[in-house]
Amino acid sequence: MINYDTFIKWKKIIVTGGLGFIGHNLVKNFINKFDCKIVVVDNCANSDPNVLKAYNNKFLFIHTDVLDIENYSNHIDDCDYIFHLACSQISSSGQNPENDLNVNALSTLRILDYLRQNNLQKLSRLIIASTSSVYGDMNHDDSPFDETSSPAILNNYSATKLLSEHYSLLYSKKCKIPITILRYSNVYGYGQSFKNEYCGVLGRFIHNALNNESLKVIGDGEQTRDYTFIDDAVNATILASVSQDAINEVFNVGTGKEMSVNDLVYIIKNIIPTVSTEKVSKRDIDNITKRCINFGKAKEKLNWEPAVDVETGIKMTIEWYKNHLNDHSN
Repeated sequence: MINYDTFIKWKKIIVTGGLGFIGHNLVKNFINKFDCKIVVVDNCANSDPNVLKAYNNKFLFIHTDVLDIENYSNHIDDCDYIFHLACSQISSSGQNPENDLNVNALSTLRILDYLRQNNLQKLSRLIIASTSSVYGDMNHDDSPFDETSSPAILNNYSATKLLSEHYSLLYSKKCKIPITILRYSNVYGYGQSFKNEYCGVLGRFIHNALNNESLKVIGDGEQTRDYTFIDDAVNATILASVSQDAINEVFNVGTGKEMSVNDLVYIIKNIIPTVSTEKVSKRDIDNITKRCINFGKAKEKLNWEPAVDVETGIKMTIEWYKNHLNDHSN
C-alpha cells in the first residue's frame, strides 16, 4: 500500500471546483490528514463557500472562473499537485452547450497550455476529473465497461469530458506533463448541496426522505447506475495522484455493481419507512437505461477497491444529513 504521507504531506495543492461535492471532501482530507497548503479555485456557480466554512483559515480561496487562469497562475508556478475537478452540470449541459464546452474542455486546455509554456518541473501530477458517462448505455450487454471500452457519447457533458481527456493525453505525450484521468461513476454521500437543482438522484432522494417529501422516480425506475461512495472516490483520487503506475493513465472509479433507482427506493424505505414515491416523466437527458463500470485496472495498478457498499453508504449518508440538513437544504 502506498504511503500517502510521503508524497502528499505539506505539499501545495490546487483544487479547481474545490467547493463542489467531490472537491470539498477532497480538500477536507488534505487538510485533516496531510496538513497540505490548499488553494481552492471556484466561481460558486454550482457550489457554496459555506461547505468549507469550518476550514476558512486553513486554505486560500480564489473566487474566480477556472477559465481565468491568470487569476491563479502564480499558484500553479509553485504547486505540487493540481486536481482539476471544475465542471459543468450534466443535467444542464445541453441547455448551454458553449458553457459546457468552456468549463469542461477549454479550461483543461488552458491549464495544459500554461504548463507547456512554463515547463514547470515541480508539478508531480495533474489529475483530470472525467466521467463514466463517456461509455454511454450498456443496453443488453451485462459486462461492465472497462477503460478499453469504446466511448458512446449521448450528451454534451460526455462529449466535452471526453475532449478534456483527449487534450490531457495528447499533452502528456507531447509535453511530458504527468497526467492521470479518473472516470467517476455516480458519486454520492455526505456533503452534496441540495441548493444545487442538479444534485444527484441519491442526494435528492435522501433530502426528500428526511423532509417528508416524495421520492420522484423517473420512468419505470429500472434504469441502473454504478453508485460510488464519496470516501471511496476520495481515496481513489489520492491514490491515483501519488502512484507512479497512474501517470498518463485512465482509471474507472466505481463499484462494478448495478443498482436500479427502484433498488435505491427500497433501501431508503427500509431506513425511513414513511417515505412515499411519485412517478415523473423522463427528460431528454434520461437516455441511459443501464451502466456499470469495471474497477479492475485501479485494483491492479493502484491497489484500490471500493470499501463501502450502497446500502451501507446510504445509511451513513442519511445519518450524516440528519445532523447537517440545515446546512444543505433548499
